[in-house]
Amino acid sequence: MLSVLFLGAMVVCSSILTDSSDAPPLTSVTVTIIPEKATLFAGETLTFLATVVGSDSKAVNWSVEEEDGGAITSLGQYTAPKIQGIYHITATSRGRPEAMAVATITVLAYCDPLPAAFRP
Repeated sequence: MLSVLFLGAMVVCSSILTDSSDAPPLTSVTVTIIPEKATLFAGETLTFLATVVGSDSKAVNWSVEEEDGGAITSLGQYTAPKIQGIYHITATSRGRPEAMAVATITVLAYCDPLPAAFRP
């Protein structure tokens, strides 16, 4: 009798584990930014491209992590700040906000390579 009861419990447990529901399977969503690293002079601009894989929504939200670290538009165009340093921009998936990528930007102080006597 005990073995029959145990066998019955196995059938119930296995049916719970194999029960299919209407919920879609979880897929891995990844975000990448191109380029991952960049070096700009103060005030220069560069457009970044974000790619989202594993989600129907390919849109991202752009942000700059550091306060006064420059600005980035909704289209990924970054404008470096006037202060040299290392800054980070983030692309976050709109469909899955936990999926994000970070790019590192090194901003150099502006330097005019021509001496004043040779400037037009």
